[in-house]
Amino acid sequence: MYNFLLISSTESTNTMDLYDQIDYLQSFSVKVTLLIDPSEIQLIEAIRKNYYDCAYVHIKRRLTPDTVPYDPVKLLEYYHVPIVGNHYITQLMIADKCLTSLGSGMGLPGVIVTREMWHAKSIPLDAITAVGFPVIIKPNSLHASQGLSQESIIQSEIDLMPQITYVFQRFPNVSEILVEKFLEPATEYTVSVLGNNPSLACSVTKLMYKSNKKHHIYDEENKSAALEDRDFTFEVETDLTIRNRLESHAKALFRHFRMKDFGRFDFILGSTYYLLEANCCPIPGNSFSWEWQCSYGLQKRQVLALFLCAFHFGQVSSGRADGLPFALIANLPQAIINQISFPLPVDVKPECTGQTSNCKNPQLFSMNSRVGSETEVHSFLKALTIILKPSCILETGTYEGDGTIAFAEGVIQNGFGRVISLEYNPNLAEMARQKLSAYPVEVVTCNSLEYIPEGQIDLLFLDSKRTLRREEFLRFRPFLHNKSVIIWHDSSYRVQNHAVFDAVNELYEANIIDRLLLPTPRGITLSMLKEGGSRP
Repeated sequence: MYNFLLISSTESTNTMDLYDQIDYLQSFSVKVTLLIDPSEIQLIEAIRKNYYDCAYVHIKRRLTPDTVPYDPVKLLEYYHVPIVGNHYITQLMIADKCLTSLGSGMGLPGVIVTREMWHAKSIPLDAITAVGFPVIIKPNSLHASQGLSQESIIQSEIDLMPQITYVFQRFPNVSEILVEKFLEPATEYTVSVLGNNPSLACSVTKLMYKSNKKHHIYDEENKSAALEDRDFTFEVETDLTIRNRLESHAKALFRHFRMKDFGRFDFILGSTYYLLEANCCPIPGNSFSWEWQCSYGLQKRQVLALFLCAFHFGQVSSGRADGLPFALIANLPQAIINQISFPLPVDVKPECTGQTSNCKNPQLFSMNSRVGSETEVHSFLKALTIILKPSCILETGTYEGDGTIAFAEGVIQNGFGRVISLEYNPNLAEMARQKLSAYPVEVVTCNSLEYIPEGQIDLLFLDSKRTLRREEFLRFRPFLHNKSVIIWHDSSYRVQNHAVFDAVNELYEANIIDRLLLPTPRGITLSMLKEGGSRP
């Protein structure tokens, strides 16, 4: 069962849509735990009592009614719950509209007015006048068009102070207001990005307004209304020149701001292109997915499932186990899935192993944890499985299952085979079982030196306690055949720990195995039994 934690709020305008998306996920045996405005203590208790494959925070707001302010994304990251979507630091940065615009290189001219300036009646009028009227006044850090209305568009200095006062009084937690150039005539676009670099899909739509209002703006009233009651409609942009330019900008900014899984960018096109806002936590609805609904038959109730797919492919590409049901992935429009399913590793850490005689540049490698294999080794294990087509893979030392999933992914692509992973620690074994429940993997809790295989082993991966590797090889040698491949991890020579290197060297010099030590940071040796090799 895939366990998904979803955090939302009573302030959300999309509650019914959210429940429909939850129903869709649960139809594929995804267990969804929904927490509405949990206090910090309630969220911590949920995290401590349950295992979650991932968590998603449905809204960006950081204040909850009647509770002490806190950020659930920060808390989830602290407790090592994998996050669907953008990191805490990314969300903090993108929440600042002014800094985001400046950082994009595509922002409209603007001036920040602080609450202190307003209290002191020290508004920088000269700077605002230099921007040129009309201007639009908006909170610098809120989302969902909060604080935006027709009154936000200011034509002259006379109306400036009353609107600034209104915004500061309405939002007591807002400390900054952005006074930004209002561009008209112009066309507004929303460009969604789904996936992880470089495997990204984009939805490009434009806003077409219905009324003859003097100014058109995607304001708070429009945002909170049902789609049919809004003052605009979404339309797919068919001009390829505009589409390509917007996609190029959106993908570049997605990478530039180090976003992951999803994001949405609001652009405006007048004489040229400008960024209005970057949204790192877009609501999974029409504004995010309109083109995909029109062009690929995506259902609105499937958008959250797409978010989970983007996260899933990022996990798998990074050598981490993620058992999102394959039936769910297969039920989504494959034209979208094909665009997001082959990203580079996501959220990996720099390899911490120091330089050795075997690997002079460990800084070029990455890892998920200090104990597990290198991320690049996971890719190699999957590729080796696809090349060798083993029927039975035996692994010693499951740990968190990251190496195990590499074998499992290869087995799935081959269309046959099974993976048996041995883990002595019962807590680690149970955690790995939950992660790998959707895969053709059996995690066995036992002492590896007591395990008896049921048949021949085609691929043996030795990755448990280093001092046990020689004994494990001897234990399983009777179950190896002349084409079996033995993989020894941690086989670089190190002064502080050279048990694996010594074991491989001893067996090689005894004419029992061949060996090929690959120059990876921790060292990985490939070996096979020598024909007619002597027994130890």
